[in-house]
Amino acid sequence: MQPQLTEGQPEMTPGSIFPYVMPTPAMLPDDPTGWTLDPGRAALLVLNLQRRFLRELGREGAPVAELLANAGRLVDAAHAVGVPVIHSVPAGERGPAPTGRPSGPPTDRDGEAFAEQVLPHIGDTVLTARKYSAFARTRLDGRLRELRRDQVVVVGLFARVGVLMTAADAWVADLEPFVVADAIADVSAGSHEFALEWVADTCGAVTSTDRVVTVFAPAVPTAEAV
Repeated sequence: MQPQLTEGQPEMTPGSIFPYVMPTPAMLPDDPTGWTLDPGRAALLVLNLQRRFLRELGREGAPVAELLANAGRLVDAAHAVGVPVIHSVPAGERGPAPTGRPSGPPTDRDGEAFAEQVLPHIGDTVLTARKYSAFARTRLDGRLRELRRDQVVVVGLFARVGVLMTAADAWVADLEPFVVADAIADVSAGSHEFALEWVADTCGAVTSTDRVVTVFAPAVPTAEAV
């Protein structure tokens, strides 16, 4: 008998027999930046957490449940302490697909919906990106400056394209990007690991959900190194 899927649960296929797991804090690359995450300077940037992409990850065996749980914790923590939350979603233009499959304008209206764990709240910013980077052809840089924020905490999809390019563009714009290793994902462990190593080597800090939530906790009066 085939298992029954609940709404929002990723479809299981032979490709997901060997799923990969999220990196633990002990597995993260060293941080040479010396940056200190500060909720008074930070914004949380949520990339591409829409149902159509999550379904694709589920078919590939990516850790979708952990991704959504951790991203949801970060969104809740950010809202609780007044850290701005900014969502970036793709415009659906034709071009290279993050999963390596043909891409085009989306046709599944339900697939365009945000995952329940990260639904935008009143006051959040939602931007439409036309390239992989959330900074390309959007008003993200201007919005961050309006909010007087010079740090971005990056979560979402896909690690080796959207996350990597957004972190790089943040650094080019003289911002401090913090990539949350267990709140991003890709179609394979190799792509995920590559993105973390590349960011740590070139343009940003790599951290974990637990570390960021601790810094964002209202009971914590000062910034902590992450």
